[in-house]
Amino acid sequence: MNSKAKKILIIIIVVLALIFIGLLVYYYFFRKIPLPFGPKGQLPPTEEGAKKEKEEKEREIPKAALKIKAISNEPVISPTITADKNQVIYYSRVNGHIWQSDFDGTNLNMVSDANLDNLIKVIWSPNKDLAITVFEDAFGNVSKFLYSFADKKTTQLNKYTNYIVWSPDGKKIAYQYQNDFTGDNTLSIANPDGSNYEIVLKTRIKNLKLDWPKGDNLFFQEKPSGIVTSSIYSLNLKNKSFSKASSDVYGLSVKWSPDGNKMLYSKTTSQGKPLGLYVVNRNMSNPQTLNILTLVEKCAWSQDVRYIYCAAPRNINDAALLPDDFYKGKFAADDDFFKINVETGEKIKLLQNSEMPETYDANDVFLSPNENYFFFVNKANGLLYSIKLIE
Repeated sequence: MNSKAKKILIIIIVVLALIFIGLLVYYYFFRKIPLPFGPKGQLPPTEEGAKKEKEEKEREIPKAALKIKAISNEPVISPTITADKNQVIYYSRVNGHIWQSDFDGTNLNMVSDANLDNLIKVIWSPNKDLAITVFEDAFGNVSKFLYSFADKKTTQLNKYTNYIVWSPDGKKIAYQYQNDFTGDNTLSIANPDGSNYEIVLKTRIKNLKLDWPKGDNLFFQEKPSGIVTSSIYSLNLKNKSFSKASSDVYGLSVKWSPDGNKMLYSKTTSQGKPLGLYVVNRNMSNPQTLNILTLVEKCAWSQDVRYIYCAAPRNINDAALLPDDFYKGKFAADDDFFKINVETGEKIKLLQNSEMPETYDANDVFLSPNENYFFFVNKANGLLYSIKLIE
């Protein structure tokens, strides 16, 4: 190879070496590193955010152990657990037929094919052997009947019998007798068919809401509203002693624990919002906030009364007046679902957004006896749903 060719080769090698070195310098010192993206094109979480996200995911029930689905084929009325505690039972809102099924909706069976037109509500006895059915016709006329599942017998109750509750043992009912024509307005107890009634209190307050959580103490209050206060009153049915348990609370709505020793309640300010959820002892002492925005109607107590299971509207700020808008159907909720420790306030989210294929507005909520299913009626379509909590 002559000297001229050698010089050309050396120049080529030097140029290639310089290009290679330049590329290395650019790659390590000047190249812009593309920024990774999170789900749906979002920026990735910070180190602190990632840690928090991981903790939240770890606290969610595993997806494999979770199911939510409609278990009725048509809108339902007043679903509950059967007497043997192995199935759910409910009335059809379409025609009043009675159905029951397993907790996951399988083994669906019609119990009664009797057509019950204008049925709006069913008040089940604690033992589920009796039911009080409430009807309202197109003119607003309300009628109530006691139905015995054992002997298939129906008994009509007095038309002025309002807001009926069962005694804890299911042997008596308590109710407000309100006759605007005669001016009679009393609280009474009676046999389930209305016989052997006893007036326990005369009152001037109309449209009371009653609770009989335990023993001989009957509790009652004015109708909840976010713009009118209500109070809780206690009446001992044996000695007729009467007292005011709590006074002048806006938006007050309550749900007693199964043992009757604790009370879950929601309340608002005088503007009907914000809505808060609280728990208090039977004597109304030691109230605790649960730091969740929902109504008691969307919550169910566990049997050991340490936990509640609640649906909580993500869009609760869209409601103008609570709980009024909820009762009147003016507020359509978009619910999340939680398990809450009432002693510590700890919350566990039951479902991720990806596990909820539709919008849920939970009402008529309750748990299976073993607390492996959470049931609710979706106000959006009237169907009964179950959430499988554990395997």
